[in-house]
Amino acid sequence: MGLAEKRLAATIQTDSLPKFESEIQELAGYPISVAINWETFTAFDSYPLSRLENYVFNDVKDAIKKICQDAIGKEALQEKVTCIHITNTDKSEAFQMELKDNTLFLTERLYGDTFSNHMTNMIVDYLEPLL
Repeated sequence: MGLAEKRLAATIQTDSLPKFESEIQELAGYPISVAINWETFTAFDSYPLSRLENYVFNDVKDAIKKICQDAIGKEALQEKVTCIHITNTDKSEAFQMELKDNTLFLTERLYGDTFSNHMTNMIVDYLEPLL
């Protein structure tokens, strides 16, 4: 990780992440903590970090908005999700999503020319049957 990646990671940690947490709390109606495995993002170039901010945050926020469109959805989500844990990988077979111990684990593949992240519909389709 070079200076550009360090600066971008610091900006996301101090600016974008608190804003993201505030937005999802407002949508859900309760606090949801967000844990990011920063080492898995800063091990590469700046693309995973910018994709975290530009894609992952937006897709998670949109999924929460869709699930929490009414009181029933808000209550169901609050019973099952208190934390979102985001990790990055460069291995396509590690790309996955899991709900365990009230934590939604998202392992994204944000490195390289062809990247994969859990889009809004994927998150909603995964979570709704578990709620």
